[in-house]
Order: sequence, then C-alpha cells, then structure tokens
Amino acid sequence: MAVPSERRLLCAFDLNRNDFRKIGDEFYRLKRALLGIGFPSDASRRASVAAYELAMNIVIHADRGSLAVFWDDGALRIEAKDEGPGIPDVDLAMTDGYSTAPDYVREMGYGAGMGLPNVKRSVDCFEILTTPGVGTEALCTVSPGARDSRSAPYFHSVTSDTSRCKGCTNCIKSCPTEAIRVINGKAFILEDRCIDCGECIRRCPNKAKSAVSGSWDSLSLYDYTIALVSPSFYGQFGDLTQTQIRRALVAPGGFNGVFDVSIAADLTSMAMREYVRDHSHSMPLISSACPAVLRLIQVRYPSLLKNIIPCEAPMEVAAWLAKRRAIQSGESRNPAAIFITPCPSKITAAKQPVGRARSLVDGNVPVGLAHAWVRQRATEDCEDDDAPVSTGLGMGWGRSGGEMGALGPEFRSLAVDGIAQVASVLDEVEKGILDGRVDFIEAQACLGGCVGGCLNVENPFVARMRLRDLARRYKDALANPVTRGIGRDEPHLWLSLSLSPRAVFSLDEDPKKAEEKLLRLEELEGDLPGLDCGACGAPTCRALAEDIVLGRGLVSDCTFKLRERLEVLADEVKSLATIRPPAMAQRSDSERQKGSV
Repeated sequence: MAVPSERRLLCAFDLNRNDFRKIGDEFYRLKRALLGIGFPSDASRRASVAAYELAMNIVIHADRGSLAVFWDDGALRIEAKDEGPGIPDVDLAMTDGYSTAPDYVREMGYGAGMGLPNVKRSVDCFEILTTPGVGTEALCTVSPGARDSRSAPYFHSVTSDTSRCKGCTNCIKSCPTEAIRVINGKAFILEDRCIDCGECIRRCPNKAKSAVSGSWDSLSLYDYTIALVSPSFYGQFGDLTQTQIRRALVAPGGFNGVFDVSIAADLTSMAMREYVRDHSHSMPLISSACPAVLRLIQVRYPSLLKNIIPCEAPMEVAAWLAKRRAIQSGESRNPAAIFITPCPSKITAAKQPVGRARSLVDGNVPVGLAHAWVRQRATEDCEDDDAPVSTGLGMGWGRSGGEMGALGPEFRSLAVDGIAQVASVLDEVEKGILDGRVDFIEAQACLGGCVGGCLNVENPFVARMRLRDLARRYKDALANPVTRGIGRDEPHLWLSLSLSPRAVFSLDEDPKKAEEKLLRLEELEGDLPGLDCGACGAPTCRALAEDIVLGRGLVSDCTFKLRERLEVLADEVKSLATIRPPAMAQRSDSERQKGSV
C-alpha cells in the first residue's frame, strides 16, 4: 500500500544572489523536517545534497529563485526555479569540474563545478528545463531504496525470563501470531512473529514475561525532557485532577515539561476523518493508531495492508508538536519527547516504528513508574486551573470507541478491542463479509483500549469510566491553540513509508524444496490428532507440524502420538514376554511362530 498521493510541502524558501547565509538557516529547517516525518536516513542525505547544490546554483548564478521540497507518494520531490541567465549548454554544465562561477565565489570555496553532477548522482530522477536569458527549472526525485523499506533486525520490548518460566503453556495459547514455543520446560519467542501485544505478559502466572522499558533515571541523559501524557494515564487516578498530575510530573527530579497526547489526537482525528471521506470504498478502512494491530496485520493479514489509513498515531504527532513548541518558545533547542507508555507495543513503536524510518519519541517510561512518582509528589494545595487542554473527543481516544466517536456519526464505524476479537474481525474483513457495510474500523489490541494496557496499574474498567467522564466534561471544549493552522496537508500527520508484509518464516529458500516440505507439513498435520491442546509446546497441531518440518520438533512431541507408539511397544514387549527359552521348556507351534516374527 502506498501513502496518500497528495503532494505535501515539507520546506520552501526564496533566495537571491549571494544569499549564502540564508542557505544554512533554511537547510537546518529542511533537515528537521526530514527527521520529523521519519524519512530514511540515506534517502534524506541524498535529498539534502541535491537540494543544497541546487540552492547554491541559485545564489551563485541567478538573480533570484526559489527551492521547494515536497513529500509525494512516498518520495521526495525537489523543485528549484530561478530567474537569470539560464544554462547555455546543459551537457557541458553536467561535466565534472566545469564552472562559470565568478572569482570571488571561488575564493569563498564555492563554484568548483561539481554542483549539477552531484545532483544527478544523488537523485533517482533529474530533469533540467532552461531558457537562456530567462531562467532555469530543475526537477528531482529521491525515493527510498529497497534497503530503506526493509526492517532492521527485530527489536522486541517483550522478553522472557527463563529462570521464572515453568513451561505452563499459558502464553502459547494466548499469542495471536503463534510466536511462542515451549521446549525443555522453557518458553521462547519466535522474533519474526512477535508483535509485542503483551498478551503473554498478561497471561503468565509466573511473571516470566515482561517489557523492556525505560527507567526514571534515564531522564537525566537528556537536556530537556517533555512527558507525553496519553489520555489513558489520567484514567489511572480517581482522586487527582489533570493539573495535579501534570504538576507532579514536573516536580524536581522529574520532567521539564508536559504535553498531552490528546491534543495530537484531535489533529489525527481530523486527518483520518477527511481521509475516510475522500477514500470511501466498498472495503472498510482500518485505523493505524494501535502499533500491535499494525504488526498483526503485517504478520497474519498482509492482504489488508491496503485498508490501513496511512495516518500517524497520536504518539508520534504529539512528539512533533511538543518538540516544535519547545523550540519555538525558546525553552530548548534539543528537547526529548518521553512517552509514558501503557503497553509494550508502543515501546517497540518508538524503537522500531512501522511506516517511518525513525520515531520522534526519544524514550519511554512505563505507567507504573510514572504513577508511583505522581502519587508521591502530588499536592492538594496547588491551584486548580484544570482547564481542558484538548477537546473531549481527543481525550476519549484512550478508551475503546474513542476514535470512532471522534471520527463522527457520518460514517458506518465499528470498534473492536482485545487482540483475539480484533483477529476475528480481521478474518471477516479478509473474507469480504464487511465490504460495503462498514466504512471504518477502530481496532485496539488491549481490552477496553489503551486503558487496558498491561503496563497500567488501575482496573481497566474503572479507568475507562473515568476517561469517559473526562471526555463528557470537555465535550464542548475547543482544540488547543498549538494545533492552529495545521491542516491535513501537514506531512507530519502521515506515514512516510509504505506498509509492507513482515517476512515471516519460509519452509525453504529453494521453491522446489519448499513445496516438498509443504506437502510433508500437510501430511503431518493430517496425521496429528487435531486437538490443539498445546501439550507439545506448540499452540496448534499445524504449528507442531511446521516445527517438525523446520527441524525444531519431533512427532513424539505430541503426547497422543507418543502414547500410540508406547502402546505398540507395550504390546510387542508383552508378546515377547510370553516366549520361553528352549532350554526351559518345549515350545508350542504358536510360540515358535511368535519367535520367528
């Protein structure tokens, strides 16, 4: 699936002859914009080189001009236009070392004649339109390469402690992608299948599964930290106002600032609403807000990637807004956005995002740590200016049904929460059962939405009720002024990379051998009992058959197949036990027959 095809302006500026200093300032803005949308580093570097060389050509050779960088259909488009003498001989100008720069420019270290050749080497498509005595227009395209679109080695926030694991198999039964096996009494995770949904953390009675998250001490590693507070965090407190919670977070030793993710949720709601309106098809469109659901679709439902709305999650939009505000207000030139996370999937999304090369979220702190910090430092005597920071619709995003409500009643929407229930709905979508009947699907991996995240501390139903009350209280509130002037064309609201299926296991790199192994797998599956009991350490009989074909399991791992073999062996031992040695007694004809078998 490709990102939206509308052109979105990233950076644009005008230049005059000898505007060398201005180029430095504008390229600082361009680099931040490319970082902000999470464009791959190699493609960003190539685009920066091309744009810089084209800008230098304007200030050296033209009277005036302009340069603009657009994000368009997953690629960067660079357009440079100038008014001036034009280029008399384009072929000659494309030759390394050819230069018509004046002497004073050469004395400054510029004008070496490598500008246009460097542009051509850096971009994927380059076109020059020039008219002598009028001016020149240069058009370039930089697209992410195959390496940019492939995932790096998997990062997972969910981990297993073998010293605590007792091989109870609870985790393998709850995993939606069959990513866990139990071998020799210990569970291990198949990295290519794990989506970090946290279901195994929730189900493990021995606390052998946990999430690798940031610590409170890690805040000291940054110059200026901004806590990204999601709506679900406010639902963890029944006796504290939002003002008290925010004040406690910035107490000495805590954060330097606070930014509410619900503000970003208002922007995301606007972008999603207009996208659904403009891309209304017979097939239902699926929210991209839950990173565990995104990964579930990559692993189990790759055909549905085209259904996903390519909109950034509120967490990423909040990180951009928070950093932008801190820089513009002069609070810090190097702010760090730290997300207070209710679930492991958002930790993974910050470390290895889907749909962008780099997350704007610099770190995370689990809800448990932040909750304890607030409890210890919240004061009752602080002035209660608990004015709404966002609309009630933005605040409602922390619970199931919040996205659907923010989208509006004009669409036929469906909200589903809980990873097993999400999978059942996606099965329906994949079969085409919901085509023409549903416009939008809000899918949350945790029961109740983000309030049900496994890193939260409050009962999810109680937290959901509190969040519902907050959303109602602020139902007539206006959007935060920080979002003013930001429209749907803002690139930071959209994914910058296409969504691709995750490369899960293959039976064999050789297609012929893979086909043979598939036939063997199906034969094994048909021979297994089909009870999916999990006693073998695999979640289903088919998963065990797959493990056998891949060399990480045996037929005897199945309790029932092992019992069958033992019964045959026992019958044979019993039969052999009735045979008497010839030295002890005369054998009958039947005994002789048994002995000859």
